[in-house]
Amino acid sequence: MDWKKASTSIKRHLNLATDPVAVKMLNSTLKMMDIKGLRQLRDTAPCHMATWARYYREEGVVGASAEGMKCVWGAACLGMIKSPERFKEGYVTMPFAKDAAAGKHMVGALGVLGDEKKLFDALVIAPLDLTPLEPDVVVIYLTPGQALRLVIAYAHEKGEEVRSTITGQASLCSSVAHAYRERSMVVDIPCIGDRRYGLVQDQEMLVAFHASRTEQILEGLRATEGFSSHPFRPFVQWQVIFPPDMEPRRTELGWE
Repeated sequence: MDWKKASTSIKRHLNLATDPVAVKMLNSTLKMMDIKGLRQLRDTAPCHMATWARYYREEGVVGASAEGMKCVWGAACLGMIKSPERFKEGYVTMPFAKDAAAGKHMVGALGVLGDEKKLFDALVIAPLDLTPLEPDVVVIYLTPGQALRLVIAYAHEKGEEVRSTITGQASLCSSVAHAYRERSMVVDIPCIGDRRYGLVQDQEMLVAFHASRTEQILEGLRATEGFSSHPFRPFVQWQVIFPPDMEPRRTELGWE
């Protein structure tokens, strides 16, 4: 896959304000250290890293080790730690859940790669067109209308639906985990952490899809461009009716 061309095409079809980002999980920190031009972040979180990639292009190839992760949600969801009991039992959700049972149910709905064991030692996030590695997952922050455009493209080949579980928690990391594990597309509403530390705007949603789906989505975007281009065109083939006082009068038109 030519990721530069793919990114350009996705941005053009969707009229994106910021770049799609590539997400790559690594099982060795040394692999991250070998990437030329990578900015290693400490005391960070996946949503914070995505902001670097979206807004600081030339400095936006960023990486972090598991030790650099400040977010237990992100570290567990992305398999950078084995999910601790306080996470699995829902205690970390207590500000958002009535009791431990509700919190445990909430966590159970998330995409979590670290429940059985630690899988990865490092995370690299970059603008899609500058990614130094083959991504595992592509993430796009976008408006609801742009998300609809992407869902239409995804469904074009097989009529495939997008199934998403939205809890309002760990949205970026949970979506990446779901997309990675299920090799699918996920639509989610960015969580509070995404908005605080990832600077996500009020009107933005996120879509994550497995990198293997990229060609399918690009073909879907091309094939459906004729009738679902973005911004969506309003239907105007009808007669305009104004209040009578707002219409030009016969005498004003020079009629007898």
